[in-house]
Amino acid sequence: MITFDICSFYPSITEELLHRSLQFASNYVDISKDEIDIKTHAKRTILYKDGQPWCKTGSNFDVTMGSFDGAETCELVGLYLLSHLQHLNIKVGLYRDDGLAVTNKSPQQTEKIKKKMCAIFRDNGLNITIQANQKIVDFLDVTFNLHTGLHKPYKKPNDSITYIHKESNHPPSIIKNLPQGIEKRLTNNSSNEKIFKDAAIPYNEALKKNGHVMALKYAEKKTNTTTKNENKSKETANEETKETKTTNRRKRRITWFNPPYSKNVSSNIGKKFFDLLNSCFAPNHKLHKVITKNTVKLSYSCMPNIKQIISSHNKRIIKESSNKASTTKLCNCRDKPSCPLQGKCLEQSLVYQATVSETNTNKIDTYIGITENTFMTRFNQHMSSFRLPHKKSATALSEHVWKLKDNKRDFKISWGVIEKSAAYSTKTKKCNLCLSEKYFILEKKPTLNKRKEILSTCMHTRKFLLKNTKESRRHNDELDLNGHDAAIEIEAVPDDAPDEKGQKH
Repeated sequence: MITFDICSFYPSITEELLHRSLQFASNYVDISKDEIDIKTHAKRTILYKDGQPWCKTGSNFDVTMGSFDGAETCELVGLYLLSHLQHLNIKVGLYRDDGLAVTNKSPQQTEKIKKKMCAIFRDNGLNITIQANQKIVDFLDVTFNLHTGLHKPYKKPNDSITYIHKESNHPPSIIKNLPQGIEKRLTNNSSNEKIFKDAAIPYNEALKKNGHVMALKYAEKKTNTTTKNENKSKETANEETKETKTTNRRKRRITWFNPPYSKNVSSNIGKKFFDLLNSCFAPNHKLHKVITKNTVKLSYSCMPNIKQIISSHNKRIIKESSNKASTTKLCNCRDKPSCPLQGKCLEQSLVYQATVSETNTNKIDTYIGITENTFMTRFNQHMSSFRLPHKKSATALSEHVWKLKDNKRDFKISWGVIEKSAAYSTKTKKCNLCLSEKYFILEKKPTLNKRKEILSTCMHTRKFLLKNTKESRRHNDELDLNGHDAAIEIEAVPDDAPDEKGQKH
């Protein structure tokens, strides 16, 4: 056997190698020019630090690790590389950057194949570490032994097995299926029952330690006793029926609802949700065909675990202490007593409340809003909407202020902070700032906010979308004629601007 590992596979994939891989794939599937452009453009990596974009010098083409696009690109390039190994007459496979090949050649011929493989990868700008003429190989989570013809599960020597506790705050389906999933994987990776029992010992101990009483058992693998001729006849007989079924079958467009699961909630969220669907989208409703139990599925998502909660708490405390120790200005008002937030107008990422009090009638109206920028930036936007007639419909607050001005009523506005929350992050994939705003709108019931704001989408994700970035390069994103790095201009979307549908926040 031959094992090889591609060194730094993801960052070593160049734009030229990706284009060759896409050209190779176009021989088997239709790939449009737009799809190629999207694939290439998705590799234009832009990093954000403290809310500001940063681009590395030179070419910013980069295949990122940990993303779906990076994994798909890795698989595509891997298939292209495997196509170059076909003429070596070996059985070879590649998973991400780990490869395994089998050959019945002599040791000397295998060494020659090894050198040819190194040359092929080198020609594509990749380096590999490779070992040939091996009889026992650890590949991924399986150990293959050519001496005995058996295979068994593989676990790193210093790897500690950790599973969720049976009483943990996870959906019941996850806890119930955990031992079954482990049992199935160990069975598939074991040649016989004896190997399974030896490999299952540490897994049984880890499950027992976490409250799971089920003992892992070896499941006999089903063997097909039919002959090859019988299989061929069955395949030919079923081909026609499969073709007719696939042509008539129509795929449903499924919409998933993923509420967070918590044992502290006694209500059956799933049942109540589907009861709402039945009551709101009755059979005579025009959207009944789109929103039914057949087109809407429910799957619970997990809440943060204790480690994540403690980590986020510590980060918040450290950030607050560092902000206090730093000399960052909290207010830039010339007249400090007139500061709308009592000397803290430069605070960021907060939920604020505006209280409009009419002088004559003592009527009070409230409005809740959010801003990821400094409060002073958002405050100036509000003041602009109060002054300029063409901005009177910018927010529900500005509409109310203009209504009071048109009726010549005296009023005053006071401002306050309700809560500070983190805006959308590509790491957490959630926006606590928007969630906090919706929560306080439901709890405090402000008189000026509109109900549809609760259903509005997060506006802080837009600055991370590629369509909202603008790159200007002189020679197809390469170096200019003088050899200097081409400039990159990033056009960020303001976080408080109305979205494409004109929704107000």
